[in-house]
Amino acid sequence: MTGKNSRARLGRGSIAVTLAVVVPAAGVHLWLNTNLFGREDVCGGLVSTDSAQAVFAESGRLSDRDGLNDSPSDQLDFTCTVESSSFLLGSETEYMRISGGRERGDFPFSEYGRWPSPATVSFFSGGATGAVGSDHGWVLLPGACTTQDGPAVIEGYAPEDSDPVELARLLTEVANNTAERGGCAAETPLTASDTLDSSPEPRQVQEGTVCGLAGLEFPGPKAQGRANATETVQDSTGPTWSCEVADYATYAVTQEPRIVAGIRSSPRFTEQPRVAGLQVSGFDPRHVVADCAGTPTYFSMEVHQGYTSALEKPGTPNSRDLYGNFVDVVGKRFGCSTATS
Repeated sequence: MTGKNSRARLGRGSIAVTLAVVVPAAGVHLWLNTNLFGREDVCGGLVSTDSAQAVFAESGRLSDRDGLNDSPSDQLDFTCTVESSSFLLGSETEYMRISGGRERGDFPFSEYGRWPSPATVSFFSGGATGAVGSDHGWVLLPGACTTQDGPAVIEGYAPEDSDPVELARLLTEVANNTAERGGCAAETPLTASDTLDSSPEPRQVQEGTVCGLAGLEFPGPKAQGRANATETVQDSTGPTWSCEVADYATYAVTQEPRIVAGIRSSPRFTEQPRVAGLQVSGFDPRHVVADCAGTPTYFSMEVHQGYTSALEKPGTPNSRDLYGNFVDVVGKRFGCSTATS
């Protein structure tokens, strides 16, 4: 019996020693490599760590580095970087930059290079209005947040290939929190979509059509340009349509009410020369809003290096004719009548 008791005490002692080592080690792991028992929010309370963690590909300890960098004159104007770090072998620190600010209302379509091409993102509207791509997205704040300086927008840069649905949810949550902070929240909070349309893939420009539309002019020299050109068409059932002919031009049309309202309330929105027989207002002759069967409809065309380089080549249409053709052909899909009134 004495031997058995000794072995039992030795076994319990070994277990106790093992637990004394394993339990603290597990606690250290949870503390260093996950956000368990960590902060519930960062960036001055605008970003919940649970929502941020869902965007990052791997688990880690979340922090906001230098905290919230905001403007004393506008509570909707801020930047903040969320960091996910881990001490696990092979893991890398990931970063997500989130900001709020005011933009000209047609920012998703007019600032080529800064914002994702409208032909490559997934737009959503209804509970919230925005768009997300593989690593970049935006959400509009409620209309009450719009001022004479334009609509307020939440923008986010996430690690490449982040889940777009989770990024949309995070940015929508930040938009609600920012609106609360700024005293312009809607009665019903913004809600993100549970699903998003998949981003379209580039394809060869087909003979006889551009962006899948018969009658739309090719934005370059017809013979040599079209032969190797590719196009990406955002042609979902929503209120926004866009097509990018690689290296030549990007077209966009939207009837999304929140976006159009932000456009019309932005500075320097004024009457412009008629386009394809339509009376229009906008920021310049290639970024305008027309009335299409009673629905305000925005048209945008951005030309790229391939087009400007080809202007002297035979068969390349000038920008005025190219834009007029675009409004005429694509406008028919949105109920626009080009009859001169």
